Amino acid sequence: MISRISLPRYANRVRFSARRTASVPIISLRSYSQYNYNQTYANYNPPPKTSWFTKLLYATLGVTVISGYAYYMWWPKHTFPSSVAKILRKGLWAESDRGEHDYQLALKYYLEALEHCKEIGMDPLSDEYTGVQLKIGEMFERLGMMSDAAFVYNEIATLYLSVLTAKPADSKGAVGLVSRDLRRHLIQKDLRIAIKLVELNKSNPALCKAILVTHLIIAQDEVNKLGGSTGKLNLVTKVNPGEEGKQEPKKLTATLDNDTILINDESGKEIANIKKTPEVWEPFTDEFFNAMDLLSAICISTGDLAMASKVKIAMTESMLLADVEPGKMLLSQCNLGSLLYMQAEELEAQEITLKRKFAQLADVDYSKLANDSSLKSDQTTQNILKDKIPSHDQELFTKVSQSRQICIQLAIKSYESVLQFAKSIPPEITKQHNEINETVALATYGLGVVNLHLSNYDKAERLLRESRVRSRSCDYEYLIPEIERELKKLFEERKLVQSGKPAEKTSSKTIEMDIHLQ
Repeated sequence: MISRISLPRYANRVRFSARRTASVPIISLRSYSQYNYNQTYANYNPPPKTSWFTKLLYATLGVTVISGYAYYMWWPKHTFPSSVAKILRKGLWAESDRGEHDYQLALKYYLEALEHCKEIGMDPLSDEYTGVQLKIGEMFERLGMMSDAAFVYNEIATLYLSVLTAKPADSKGAVGLVSRDLRRHLIQKDLRIAIKLVELNKSNPALCKAILVTHLIIAQDEVNKLGGSTGKLNLVTKVNPGEEGKQEPKKLTATLDNDTILINDESGKEIANIKKTPEVWEPFTDEFFNAMDLLSAICISTGDLAMASKVKIAMTESMLLADVEPGKMLLSQCNLGSLLYMQAEELEAQEITLKRKFAQLADVDYSKLANDSSLKSDQTTQNILKDKIPSHDQELFTKVSQSRQICIQLAIKSYESVLQFAKSIPPEITKQHNEINETVALATYGLGVVNLHLSNYDKAERLLRESRVRSRSCDYEYLIPEIERELKKLFEERKLVQSGKPAEKTSSKTIEMDIHLQ
């Protein structure tokens, strides 16, 4: 009974509540949402759809970029014919880690590739043909077959020489005349082969000198044809005849002014203006100067200091014309000073030998001949020497003595030119190239050694101390022990002189080329 009465009442409440709720809130929410949508997107224009052609274009471009990058990074690059490249890949695999460094097998494939190059008529002067030959030479070296490797390199050098020295009437086939650019490229490769041959024949210095001179002459002739001759410069080799038959080097200085070299005399007056010609040395600039440096080193090792000095003089002057970077130029000039000092020491040894010979022939005490200043004031001893010493020996002694003095003066001039030229280099360049500071310290050290040899003790001490400071500031630790050794020698000699005892001159290890020959 209770449920029948209460159920209708509850149902009426529900229907009433539904009517109230549905009459206002739902309708107003729909209207509000529709109004906001219309207001917000009334002026909105949707972006146009990308066409299928544009999408295809972007996709193609992306694939091309990715493929190009992959090809550049990982695909092997060469200009060999495909048939040759196929054989070379087998050789490269055999000599690699994956092929367990089987150089014998690699050599077999490279020889096969070379024969195939001949079959298809590849140009023997091309980089590709030469590249195969060089790989054959390399395999011979790795197998310890040095004579066979030298034979391969000599074969390449012989071909280059035949082409580079060929005349129009003799031009046939592979040895015909070539274009100017190709000729200069061949000279670059020729010098590289020459240096390689020297490396393989280092036990035969005479052969090494002949190889380098032959190939350098060809390169120098090519430079001279385009106006790069060093004959106009020749600064340190010119001498003026002085009084009483003495010769002294001209005190000329070279100043770099952008693209020109200004040559000034002792008073500072400009006497020549030479234009730099770096273009005539390209592309074999580095190879040319490396070969000259190597030739100079071989001359030093064989004791031919005169030729070594000439090579260094020509090299330094060529570097000026070729506008080589300052660090290398300064080092070359410093090495020239060291060479001249070494040559002066060698001449001094000859002079001492002649004096001992004269002392025996004239039956006089050697101590009277050892000191030049006392000998000049001893007229009696001079007369004895003139009477008992053969004239040709006297002329030889005079020549050796004058040459020694000239070498000493030129050595001083070379070191001083390094210091003078270093002052003209902008500080920012010097900071970037620490080797410039090292070379300046070395040149200061060399000047100190020369003055010590000449018994200028105060000046020598000042220069050696300055060199020590410079060496420490640029961390040139290798030179410091040599400086300390020379200072110790200086103090000992000065002490002997002050006590009235003659100081015996000893050879200075400081100027040995192994210290700074690069």
